Amino acid sequence: MECNRTMDIMSKIYGLILLLSLSAFGQFHFDHEIAPSFGERMVRFSSLTVSQFGDFYLIESKGHEIYRLNPTGQILNISGGFGWEEERFDTPLDITMASGLDLLVADYNNHRIVRFDRELNYLTSYPDPNSDIELSFPRSVAMTNLGEIFILSDENAEIIRLSVSQNSVLKFGGIEYGAYALTNPLLIRINQSGIIHVIEENGRILQFDRFGTPIKRLRVPIEAEIRDMAVAGDDIILLVFKKEPILMQYSAKKQTWLRLQIEDLPESNSWVSIKYRNDNLFLLTSGGRIFVCNRMNNK
Repeated sequence: MECNRTMDIMSKIYGLILLLSLSAFGQFHFDHEIAPSFGERMVRFSSLTVSQFGDFYLIESKGHEIYRLNPTGQILNISGGFGWEEERFDTPLDITMASGLDLLVADYNNHRIVRFDRELNYLTSYPDPNSDIELSFPRSVAMTNLGEIFILSDENAEIIRLSVSQNSVLKFGGIEYGAYALTNPLLIRINQSGIIHVIEENGRILQFDRFGTPIKRLRVPIEAEIRDMAVAGDDIILLVFKKEPILMQYSAKKQTWLRLQIEDLPESNSWVSIKYRNDNLFLLTSGGRIFVCNRMNNK
């Protein structure tokens, strides 16, 4: 009896230590808010990315436009508008930095990936209209440090890898991948190690290497609407919505999902996108406000 009691006490102590260590993991602290002035424009933002210079690039869904803001929130320039020409969009869904200097936009209904420089000057589109490569309904886009472009195609629920020269194309994640076949994929992200992450509508996350080899499957522990995904080192940060926005973080080291805690973060029901860069987490609202949060562990 005494032995069982001792074991029970030790178990509770261990559980408390584990709980304390997990609750401290991955915490952030709210630093400041960026509140751009859009005048009388009726805007609805849906996605953001951040450059190495601290500029923000936002997708504005109503006008099919890309906004470039400086680190204080001043609008530097706007590109796009509805249309089919080189610098216009028909339902841009995702945006990412292509390198330290360029930008990629998934132009969904124009069936292309559009590349801009950091000042939103048009550079080119993928695939090349003169090539035999076909792309239909690109939902999300990411790029490796090697310059390879990975595109999430909605039509066939597959991943398309384009080389920089566009001379080689690799497709994977299709029905022939069995347990790793994509089903209603939403977003594609790549971490610094080159591991590809795809999250599906049902909360399943599939990981592949750059050659399409399956690595691992994960499952988000709650049923909720998936709004965005960011990679932070080997970890994953998710923005989901279940009556209210919820931030979740997966620790690759601990192989554990946790609700991400951000100290002093103002309440908001309109977060739509997140981005992690240089130990900062950026949260975008549909109205264009940006919340900047710092990792407490690194302060």
